[in-house]
Amino acid sequence: MKLKMLATVPVAVACLAVLLGGCAGSGASYAALDRDIQASDELPELVAEGSTDIDADSARYVGEHEGVEFWVARMDEPDSVCLVVYPNDTDWVAGCGAYGGKLGVGGPSGDYLLVPDGLPAPEDTTKLTDNVYLVRDRQR
Repeated sequence: MKLKMLATVPVAVACLAVLLGGCAGSGASYAALDRDIQASDELPELVAEGSTDIDADSARYVGEHEGVEFWVARMDEPDSVCLVVYPNDTDWVAGCGAYGGKLGVGGPSGDYLLVPDGLPAPEDTTKLTDNVYLVRDRQR
């Protein structure tokens, strides 16, 4: 898997996903992945080139918060989903995990959670988009 992340991020993300019960849930979905593709859904070129396991054609732009943009995508691997966090060309990160579980992704811009449709908001988080929550903002 070739996803650009800081050296400590994969361990932190893996631990966060386990602590949050990152197991696949039955019937879980992400509505953004089911909608028709739009021009804004195209991943930034550096992300598309730097993350070969993400299915770039499945990527859907899900929003922005204080200059940080977010995409949800499928992996080439079945039953997996990814969250791309893109504050700029150098500090972007992507994390992938089991489809339907809560997925934690952290980087220089903050720590975020991808949550399937219909699940309650995680405690001590701020909702940024329908599926993306801010756990901790590192920009402040």
